[in-house]
This record gives sequence, structure tokens and C-alpha cells, in this order.
Amino acid sequence: MEVALNILPDSGLKAAIDWWRLADAAGVKAIAIPDSPALLPELYVSCTLCAQRTSRSMIMTGVTNPVSRDPSVTASALVALNAIAPGRIALGIATGDSALWAVGRSSAKLEQLKEYVVAVKALLAGKEATYQGRSIRPHWDLDSDVEIPIYIAVAGPKALRMGAAIADGLIVSMGYAPENIESVHRLVEQGCADADRDPAELELWWNSEMVFAATAELAKARSMGVTVAWLAMGTMEGKGIPEKHKNALLEFTSDTHDLDSAYVRADRELDLIDRAKALGLYDWLMSRAPGFWGTPEDIAARMREFDSAGMTNWMFYVGRGGGDRREHVRLICDEVMPLL
Repeated sequence: MEVALNILPDSGLKAAIDWWRLADAAGVKAIAIPDSPALLPELYVSCTLCAQRTSRSMIMTGVTNPVSRDPSVTASALVALNAIAPGRIALGIATGDSALWAVGRSSAKLEQLKEYVVAVKALLAGKEATYQGRSIRPHWDLDSDVEIPIYIAVAGPKALRMGAAIADGLIVSMGYAPENIESVHRLVEQGCADADRDPAELELWWNSEMVFAATAELAKARSMGVTVAWLAMGTMEGKGIPEKHKNALLEFTSDTHDLDSAYVRADRELDLIDRAKALGLYDWLMSRAPGFWGTPEDIAARMREFDSAGMTNWMFYVGRGGGDRREHVRLICDEVMPLL
């Protein structure tokens, strides 16, 4: 099994460097660095520091968007990072979340994301790219071949099929009930068939969270263990949402685009539990959670269950609520990973 960590560096870069080093030393496959300029230090400055302070883990933008930066800027940044950490750089991208709505901008449409990814791939290959009717030709000198994989974060069937056709990998947030997992695999096959590619070429990273406590029940009382904002993101169609829950989900996620509420409030997870129960959503949402609650032993056992189903790559978000980020990273690296 492979573990990646998406760590919210909201305590400053000095603290983040300590967390990155801990993850790197433990053999974490990838360190993802979020792009949210109204909340966090600038993405590519953070990536540069991470590249300089680590030696093993892949460093991934986790995730950026096609609105904030021209594809030439993104490609140039990735090439420069690859010169610092050859073979350890990856682009994680989606339509845009807090990086955009926190500064009054809207997420990109899927067609824009697709065109952007295709343009960046061309530029990384040293080829001329076309984007929004413009031609972009790179003139930088490459010290060696640049192989930078591109991962698209997906939260719905249309994005998943598109990403399966053009990306090197997907970061999937689409639920963990058996029917959710079955749907993801079916959509991957469809998207790969559209592009005449082998699904085995596509790397799937399952996006989730761990909640540590002395027992699973105590952990559940602290957090539902997974974000469900994806359910109401864009459209609700094709996400397996019962009609009776749709209006309640809109109310449940109504403050997702409030930076203070969604990221700063330490008691948000407790509020979401109460809200889910009041709206009649709690049991349904929990049935679709990944179930990484409890002790490191509990969580490792649950990961092995998914491993037996072929779900081997996991990206864990570290940053929900007001907990100790370093201790959370330490528990994953020093106590969960050795059990795998």
C-alpha cells in the first residue's frame, strides 16, 4: 500500500517543514501541498521549500486550478521544481475550490480544465500548446527529460470520465460504500475506453481522512471522518444521492464556501455531526464514509480491508479542525504505516 499526505500548512512554513520532513523520512509516497492563497502560503514557494527539505517523497500540488495561473506559468513552475527535485514533482489539479471562491472567483468548467491539462502536458513535453485560442511555445532549456505526472481530483462522474481519458492518475472523492466503489471503477473503464487506453495505466488515489481516538466510537463522536462537500459540488446528478436527501444536502453544505467556517473554526466537525443528525443525513453519510476511526491498529486493519479489494493508494488530508497537525502526521507515519 502507498500513503500520501495532503497537509494544510496553516501554522506557517516553519512548522510545515517539520511535518514534511517527518513524512519524507517515513517513506510517504507523496506530499500534497494545497493551493489556497487567501488561507495559506503561496503554492510554489511552499513546493520549493518542500523540495529543498525532503529527499524521497513526491511533491504534488494538492490541488491547484486552471484559473489562477496561465498554463505557461504552471508548466514553467513545474519544470523549475523538477530541476530542484528531479523525478519527484507532480501536478494535482481540479476545477478550483477555496483558491477561487475565497477571492470571489468561480470554479472552472470541465472543458476548461481539460484544455488546460492538455496544454500543460504539451508544454512539459517541450511542444507548442494551444489554450483558449492562443498559441504558447516554450523556449526554456531542459537539463533532461521532464516527466511530471498529472493527477486530476474528481468528485463526480463527468470529471472522473474526463480525467480517466487524459490524466496519469485521479484523486477520487466519491464515497466508500460498495456501490460508490463499483461506480468509480465502472466510470474509469468508460473513460479509458473513450480514450482507447488501458485502465491499468491510470493510477487511482482514494482521498480520505483518519480520525484517531482510543476507540472507533470516540473517534466518530469527534468527526465523520470524510468531507462530503463533493456531494453538492457542481451537480448532484450521477452521484447516487437519494432524492429525499438532496435538499438536506444543500443545507448541510451551505457554508462550505465560507473560509472562516470551513477551515478556521475548530469546532466545525462537531457542528457538522449535529447538523447531519438534525437533517436526517447522519446514518446515510456514515454508511459512505471510509471508516478510518480509532486507534492506529483499527485504522490499519480497515486499510487492509480496502487493500484486499485492490484499493492500494490512499491520500489522507491532515488539517480538519484545530488539532495538533504534527501529532496527526506522526501517528500516521510512526504508528499506522509500520502496520501496513
